[in-house]
Amino acid sequence: MSHPLEPVVQRLQSALEGDVFPSEWHQWGTRLLDHLRKPVQVAVVGMHGSGKSALINMLLGQQAIPRVQDIPVIEIAHGLKPRSLFELDDGTCIRRSGEFQARDVPENTVRARLELDDDSLLRQNFVEVGLSDNAGHQASMVNWITQWADIVLWCTESFDETEQRLWAGVPDDIKDHSFLVLTMADRQMMRGVLQQRIEELEPIVSEEFLCLYPIATEQAITARTAGPNLNHALWKSSGGEQLMSGVSQQIENGRTADMDQAQMLLNKFVREADRIVNLPASNADVRPAAVKPGSKDPTLESALKLLQDCANDMLAEYANQKEPQAEKILNKCVESANRLAEMLQATDPRDLMAQDLQLDTEDSAEMMLLFQLERDEDAAVDAVTLLLQLKKEIAHAAGAPKQS
Repeated sequence: MSHPLEPVVQRLQSALEGDVFPSEWHQWGTRLLDHLRKPVQVAVVGMHGSGKSALINMLLGQQAIPRVQDIPVIEIAHGLKPRSLFELDDGTCIRRSGEFQARDVPENTVRARLELDDDSLLRQNFVEVGLSDNAGHQASMVNWITQWADIVLWCTESFDETEQRLWAGVPDDIKDHSFLVLTMADRQMMRGVLQQRIEELEPIVSEEFLCLYPIATEQAITARTAGPNLNHALWKSSGGEQLMSGVSQQIENGRTADMDQAQMLLNKFVREADRIVNLPASNADVRPAAVKPGSKDPTLESALKLLQDCANDMLAEYANQKEPQAEKILNKCVESANRLAEMLQATDPRDLMAQDLQLDTEDSAEMMLLFQLERDEDAAVDAVTLLLQLKKEIAHAAGAPKQS
């Protein structure tokens, strides 16, 4: 059975190989193809003893990672058959068939990779990253995670000041797709401190993470692996169900966004190329008659109001923030551009200037979707600039006075 992404991936690859896209769009298409081809990268991070391996085992529904110590990085990926690879501190790589046990790990292993014939790993890979007591090593590993991961699960019992300082430097686009996981929540509940700890962390989580999940990991593993059927009651009460749902939703959202953007890119250029090839020899007769100069279209006035309302909303929402949140600004710009494109469809089809505006708006909305791949401040600035340019063009078409 084919994966629903395959037709889009194949079409995008063919379009790139056929030089369908203009040079300025080719790089976007290449990056989209790379996103769609590879699994979503999920990093499970935390200090020593924070329950990282157990959490991955819970998400996989099997005891894949044994209890081992002193391996800074453990990757879990898909393979046609189980295989273990170990990278030593001198650069040597040791390969062994089958899954590994604690006794199989060579001395001085700095990185291990376990490949499993598990179809769920076609959608996402996992990497466990342990943070040592060395501050320099901690900062280096967190920086590496931000370059590699799409989603981060930060495992902790308390998320203390050291962890907070490390996480503070992570880019916002990673924070917006990451979860704080309070592992061993059952122990904290027995000590009567779980609810207080959650309440203390809520202000931090609201700014630094997408969500907080308390989880009794061992109970969640038992719920998934103790028998042939899932223990639904234990799965829910352990917190496993909520965390699994949250991670799955983020993976699905990322996949859908990439696929939508790839489809948009294909629609724009592949269909446009077909349209140009199939144009009649003379299209003078099929162009609508122009409206009389100076005629007014109330749709343009509504479009101006929409853009002004968008600007006011963003100013009100972000004025008191120390740093602008690029992804939220991009989302707002995309939403406004799409609404604007829909609104301009109601303009008089005989008004050639309005029709040109509609095309410009559709192009801008599509370009903003590609900006969302970047999710940084430069992309947000470009998106806002596009909206300002559209506002200027619409004001000119509507005969409105220029505004500073």
